[in-house]
Amino acid sequence: MGILCIFALHFLPDDLPVKEGQVSPTTIKAPQTITFEDTKKTAERRKQAEERIEEVYVLDSGILASMDQDLKNCFDELISFLNSTEFSNIEKMQTLQEEYNLQEGTVRALVSLDSDTLNSLYLEAASLLKTHWATGVRDFEVKEKKEKLYTQIDLLNITVPYKNLLKAVFNKIEFEANYRKDEAATLRAKQEASQNEGVVMVTVRKGQKIVGEGEVVTAEHMEVLQALGFKRTVAPYLTLLGVAIFTLFSFVLTNFYVKQYRKDLYHKQINLVLLGLLVFLVLLLAKVISAINISSNPEIAKMIGYLIPVATGSMLIAILLDTTLAIFATILLSFFIGILTGNQLPFVINAFIGGLVGIYTVGKFHQRFDWVKAGVFIAIANLLCILSLGLMNNEQWPELLVGSSFGIINGIFSSILAYGSLPFLESGFKITTNARLLELSNPNQPLLKRLLIEAPGTYHHSILVGNLGEAAADLVGADSLLVRVGAYYHDIGKLKRPYFFIENQMGGDNPHEKLSPPLSILIITSHPKDGLEIARQHNLPPVVMDLIAQHHGTGLVAYFYHKALEMGNSDNVKEEDYRYNAPKPQTKEAAIIMLADSVEAAVRSMPVPSSGKIEGLVRKIIKERLQDGQLEESPLTFKDLDLIANAFTRILNGIFHNRIEYPDSVLEAMKGGALSNEDSLGKSTENNNDHSSTSGSA
Repeated sequence: MGILCIFALHFLPDDLPVKEGQVSPTTIKAPQTITFEDTKKTAERRKQAEERIEEVYVLDSGILASMDQDLKNCFDELISFLNSTEFSNIEKMQTLQEEYNLQEGTVRALVSLDSDTLNSLYLEAASLLKTHWATGVRDFEVKEKKEKLYTQIDLLNITVPYKNLLKAVFNKIEFEANYRKDEAATLRAKQEASQNEGVVMVTVRKGQKIVGEGEVVTAEHMEVLQALGFKRTVAPYLTLLGVAIFTLFSFVLTNFYVKQYRKDLYHKQINLVLLGLLVFLVLLLAKVISAINISSNPEIAKMIGYLIPVATGSMLIAILLDTTLAIFATILLSFFIGILTGNQLPFVINAFIGGLVGIYTVGKFHQRFDWVKAGVFIAIANLLCILSLGLMNNEQWPELLVGSSFGIINGIFSSILAYGSLPFLESGFKITTNARLLELSNPNQPLLKRLLIEAPGTYHHSILVGNLGEAAADLVGADSLLVRVGAYYHDIGKLKRPYFFIENQMGGDNPHEKLSPPLSILIITSHPKDGLEIARQHNLPPVVMDLIAQHHGTGLVAYFYHKALEMGNSDNVKEEDYRYNAPKPQTKEAAIIMLADSVEAAVRSMPVPSSGKIEGLVRKIIKERLQDGQLEESPLTFKDLDLIANAFTRILNGIFHNRIEYPDSVLEAMKGGALSNEDSLGKSTENNNDHSSTSGSA
């Protein structure tokens, strides 16, 4: 409805205070100073410019060649006829009289002509024809040129019979104009002259009287009133109907697209509300910006369309909802912008390109600086687009400079506006974006600080799990930022009883030694639920809470299970009592955190980790989780699991690589500074080489 209102405000005309031809009931003055184009006078000036352009003619060389060929054919036929032995001289004379309309005295002189003489006459005739037609003859000049040609024949230094024969032959060919009018070239010349004519501008000052009380309203008065913002009311209801149909069609098309290709978004109505709100806000901003009169020069004023920040909506839709949906919405928004700016194609193209570049730059949003890059990239894209369109349309340099400046401002403003509005939209619609995840990954977050102080072992374990998970996520196409943040918070439930977990005991007493296995397992398996409770208290996003809940799945706590078997009757010990009561991983991210959590804890407990042992243990744990059914609800494939194992092995080898073991004498010398320069230099070089090779393997 809001979008419909915007289009209605744009298309529905305002009533003019008067009508043309009636007496004005009041004096109307200009409420503001405006400069506008006098379309009537501009049209008259351009028409006069077109009329000053003469018709464009082109020389058709084929016409002269065709006429010369006809002339030659006549002489060839005449030579053949006169040299023929089938006819008597009397028959030849009769034929010449009938076909060439020659007198008896002339034909008597011609009937005995030889071929050489006739060829000479042909050459003379061809020369005369070329002389008069070579420079071009227009339609209305054909008759005049023909008469001049006959006059030229009379002046030739040949006998009268020969002159009569030449005229008779010319009478048998068709004279054509060979200087023809080029309609297309003439039209182009007239259009160019019309376009080169400047527009006629009229300035109306604020307070200037447009029409006085009692005056008859003329067409000139009406044009000024329309320039001041009034429009003729022509079928407003039909206009409104057209706007409603167009808006409804756009809504149905968007609804179909989301339902067909993004069913997950379609089933959450709040997402459709957010999409509609973003489109509405962009169009509202476009309407406000397009209504601004930035210059009295209409060519400059129309450039305001380049300031409309469509990229803001594109980036927000991409971050908050979906990238492909953002592309679709950008296409529709570009069409809307074209309509709001008077069907100007350059504004449509610029809006579309700017929106696509904005979507691309925030598609892999991982740090705040990405907003700066987005603004710069959009500004560059707008600049190149506006310059190319301006050059294609032969715009003047002042217009190009203004348009390019607006494009640069648009890019920077789009990024700032999207960045500033993102927190409000995230909070209002309960959506977790990469920007929110980046905030949660900051070590200064209160919950992470508390984890560092109260459960330092768990904190460092979580950091390592995050490193492992992020490396694996990049290889299998998962959200690496979400994996890292989820890993940081996956064990926050241990804050409730930190010393019941071995990584936080720091070599002290283990309280589980005094507890029975059922009680210990109750404490251990409760930390995902405790984590969810703490997460709710600190308003962590739902996607992070899902990772907290799923990071153990229904896994078995093997240590206490086997301990219970050893302590009591194995028939009374049920395996399901020693499993986590939580959902299995539903996403790649949750599955990766589960595997990284298990692998990191296992490798850390190895007495002497080596590259081969680490890889073997990593693959053994992944295989156990797979066989236990913990990964059956996640979308990971066997290929993904192999990539994850390789990533884990690479990172863990870097963490647990072998260290250089210095001799005691060297350590004492280094501590006391008793090494001589020579020994120090030699041993230092040797140790540095060893350490470099070790560091390289890390």
